[in-house]
Amino acid sequence: MKNTLAILIIAFFSLKSAAQHSHLNVGALGKNQGDKLFFANGNEFATSSSYVKTLNYTNGARYAGYYEGGITLTALPETAPFGGPDPDAAAFGSYIQFSMSCLEGPEGGTFQFWEVTGTTPTLSLAPGETNATLFRLSESDGSPGSDPYGHIHGRRFTATKAGVYKIGFKAWDTSTNGVNGGPIHTPSDVLPVWFEAGVNIVFIEPDYEEGHVHIKFGAPAGFSWQIEATRVLGPQANWQPAGNPMVGADVFVATIHDVPPGLQRFYRVKGTPIIP
Repeated sequence: MKNTLAILIIAFFSLKSAAQHSHLNVGALGKNQGDKLFFANGNEFATSSSYVKTLNYTNGARYAGYYEGGITLTALPETAPFGGPDPDAAAFGSYIQFSMSCLEGPEGGTFQFWEVTGTTPTLSLAPGETNATLFRLSESDGSPGSDPYGHIHGRRFTATKAGVYKIGFKAWDTSTNGVNGGPIHTPSDVLPVWFEAGVNIVFIEPDYEEGHVHIKFGAPAGFSWQIEATRVLGPQANWQPAGNPMVGADVFVATIHDVPPGLQRFYRVKGTPIIP
């Protein structure tokens, strides 16, 4: 990025997006002994998609000083009282839990998980750290024939430092209703999911062959987002639109600043709430 610099300034308002109520669902590839657990809609959350969950900075109440937000991990239901039967649900008698790892993150930052009634983080992970602690998804008693369903609202994820975090989720069956008193299902693969603390420009690349600059950032839903650029900072700054405005959808989006690369520029992204 020769002579092309980036900074981030956020005009950030009260964010209430569809992602606040996202559900990441755990099921199984079959109902038989040894069938593997999987994230049934994991393709919508995985880092191979464009999805990113934005955590918002708060300076009051329970999460003061943290970037916070949530997606709800659920265990799919087998019976009608819980909204089933779901064809991807795990077997009756399974008991589903999950573990977490912080695969990537900003240096000096930590990523945390909070239980519903917690006044402090239940788990904190530094970049590169894996933890074996399991957190329940199923809300049954784990008895033979019980519905593996679980849907616990009010849990939260937080981060201590602005930036982008790559979090790995893994699902486990910890029941004792399988062969020889063990679990019915084998664990899922790790599902990596992007989270961002604040709104982040993650990619700036001058394209000398095409004569413009590529920019990529995480764009939360509920806002119209505009990249702006200036040649200088301070009182003489002259922030001008760089590319077209884009409607956020909880995904990474890319735009082009159609100016010759090679000169010093500073970039910021600003959000304007979309009024229903």
